[in-house]
Amino acid sequence: MKFHVTQDEIKTETNFGPLDISPNEDEGFRPFQLMVASLAGCSASVFRKILNKQKVEFDEMTIDADVERTGDDVNKIEKVTLTFKVKGQDLNRSKLEKSLQIASKNCSMVQSVIGSIEVIETVEVIEA
Repeated sequence: MKFHVTQDEIKTETNFGPLDISPNEDEGFRPFQLMVASLAGCSASVFRKILNKQKVEFDEMTIDADVERTGDDVNKIEKVTLTFKVKGQDLNRSKLEKSLQIASKNCSMVQSVIGSIEVIETVEVIEA
């Protein structure tokens, strides 16, 4: 990836179009948002792949991400809680929880931040 940095913006071009990065939410994605999106996106992709292999069918999956930051000058991310809400019929909560644990162990983004960011992943089952 190549980034173009000016006084006002940071941009990169992706296969899907431009990506604007900024400390100002009105001008682009904030860096911490990209970090959280990487954790959620990677974990969800691996989780979905595992559920597909296990032939677990679901109607919908959403993820709520809560972020705790230090609040000091650096304001680094200390903790990310990802709550996977899986909607479907006759879902086995225990199986979903075990699958999510496997996903977390196989998600490169989650594994990359171990030791610096606490990542907690939980599952909520929503009956359809």
